[in-house]
Amino acid sequence: MLILHIGTHKTGTSALQAFLASQSQRLCGLSIRYVQAGREGRKAHHPLGWGIRGRRGYKPDVWEPLRRELKSDTTPVKLISSEGLWFTDPAAVREQLGDTPVDRVVLYLRRQDKYLQSLYKQTVAGGREMAFDEWREEFHFRGNYLSVVSKWASVFGKDAIVIRPYERSGRTIDVVEDFLGVLGIDIKQVFPKRRMGRNNPSPRRELLELFRAFNHLKTGVDKDKFFHAVILRNDAYARSADLLDYEACRELLDSFADSNRALVRAFYSDSEPLFPELKPFDPPEIWRPGSEPYTKMLVDMLHTVWCAAQAPNDIGSWKRALPNRSKTRDPDDRE
Repeated sequence: MLILHIGTHKTGTSALQAFLASQSQRLCGLSIRYVQAGREGRKAHHPLGWGIRGRRGYKPDVWEPLRRELKSDTTPVKLISSEGLWFTDPAAVREQLGDTPVDRVVLYLRRQDKYLQSLYKQTVAGGREMAFDEWREEFHFRGNYLSVVSKWASVFGKDAIVIRPYERSGRTIDVVEDFLGVLGIDIKQVFPKRRMGRNNPSPRRELLELFRAFNHLKTGVDKDKFFHAVILRNDAYARSADLLDYEACRELLDSFADSNRALVRAFYSDSEPLFPELKPFDPPEIWRPGSEPYTKMLVDMLHTVWCAAQAPNDIGSWKRALPNRSKTRDPDDRE
């Protein structure tokens, strides 16, 4: 049995892939193989999608070792995971897999207002400079789940599609636990001491704008490593879905209402709603320039820039906190 996990982005994929990679030996003991080929030393199989799309110097021949592993390995269940496959032509994936059948295509879906905000934040973390309003206009189609799922179903069959909701009862699910449940594994029994963490956080909107400004500078700094060096300094720097107010979220969801209903009718069979109801909410707290939290955030950002400039190859130094410093005195507070 071959199972493809294709995302989507910002639905706990990094946490799931980190778990699958770190527990690959233990999973083999449960007759589940997290396929080694196609990961190129990574936690996920991103090079496979890059090879098809010609990204990052990869070519389609990156699939050849994977085909050999799938053919030679006798483990009953084999897993491939990459949210990049969501953006990849499923017909090309089918061609690269050769005669290996795909039994399931598993995907997690997040309500579009939250998904598109988080997806935009990830593009900025990766180096994009575009403002959110401009990006949202150009990439609005990314929220049309029906069109993508229909393409995968046309290639691998409707019965292979397994759609899972990213939120249940108003709360984000534990994707690792849910995915293993799809495989018939009770994670609490098999992995009772599993450590949980945040693998791919989104920056709060104030920090997001600092990253976007930094992206205009062609420094050559590894954007992903720089992003994590900053955001992991303070838990308060991470916050999701704070770019749109209630009215904007409502308008966005209305634009996908028809396609969402069609998606549920055609491909979704769970008793839980696919997406939670959007309810009115208060605007998030915003750190204003001059406030203590904003100043601390700005200092952390500048300190990371300074560390990266001083030691571009010493990634560890970028993450070191500033020494304890006394509270800054108001310059007008004369002795």
